[in-house]
Amino acid sequence: MHSLQPPFFRELQDSRRVLIAGMGGGFDVFCGLPLYFALKAEGKDVTLANYSFTSLGLGLNGPLSHAVVPVTPALNAQPGEYFPEYWLSRWLVTQGEPGTVYALRKVGVQPLKSAYEALVRHLDIDTIILVDGGTDSLMRGDESGLGTPHEDATSLVAVNELRGPKKLLACLGFGVDHFHGVSHADYLEATAELTRSGAYLGAFSLTPDLPPVQKYKDACEAVFQMMPRYTSIVNSSVVSAIDGQYGDHHATSRTHGSELWINPLMGLYWTYHLPAVAHRLQYYAPMLDTVTLSDVGLVIECHREEVTIRPRVDIPV
Repeated sequence: MHSLQPPFFRELQDSRRVLIAGMGGGFDVFCGLPLYFALKAEGKDVTLANYSFTSLGLGLNGPLSHAVVPVTPALNAQPGEYFPEYWLSRWLVTQGEPGTVYALRKVGVQPLKSAYEALVRHLDIDTIILVDGGTDSLMRGDESGLGTPHEDATSLVAVNELRGPKKLLACLGFGVDHFHGVSHADYLEATAELTRSGAYLGAFSLTPDLPPVQKYKDACEAVFQMMPRYTSIVNSSVVSAIDGQYGDHHATSRTHGSELWINPLMGLYWTYHLPAVAHRLQYYAPMLDTVTLSDVGLVIECHREEVTIRPRVDIPV
């Protein structure tokens, strides 16, 4: 019998040591947790990392680059403090998992690439999966709305520049970037283009009966309780969709006053060969020289001034 399993999983068959990294900051690493638990169940060695929005103190990193901070429960953050990586590390330990989540500082491509190189060496990584909470990582630069491209583009370029590991991208939360002005028609067009080039690796649903999905939901609920003022809009929307909620359903007070469209598409992973996505980025070359996130902002601003912005198209369904 021929399998209907998405090509994404065939790509991972020979992977042994996998790094799953949130690419856009905040809670993006949580969007990788279903993959983390699924791949661990297959016997793979899996580590978590996240581009971090938290102000990270200076400490001894051992063999790691200055731009990487190993986050463990020993750091002792204050209750309620915004530090998703720390609260996730605490929750992981309660599940019998290793408690280290590697936080990547808010930097540009050059230091972030060095950070990833150090992690790859330190952990002997053969495969990197960047995870986007949302879908704006596929915006190439001339769309009517780019969402929040700074961190996504920095991660995309830094990881694509690495030599050695296989590089994949997974997006979770179709529709959540509408809040940031993204037209999802642009995202579907990008996916169609990547399909033609052989870089689209399929989409698949997270359903509430799956153990890795249940672990993901548990992690979200536990960490939201630790940081009640900072509940993740993306992950709470995804969890609502997985649970079968629909329409203007609000799981957190942070979204009150806006109209939501929670729907089953939010619970899908959309997966890609990362290099093909990176090569679509129209401002890839100037990104290579960036050192700070301010540099990245200038690159994007200059690019937007130089190109013709395509008119917004809404999905005709």
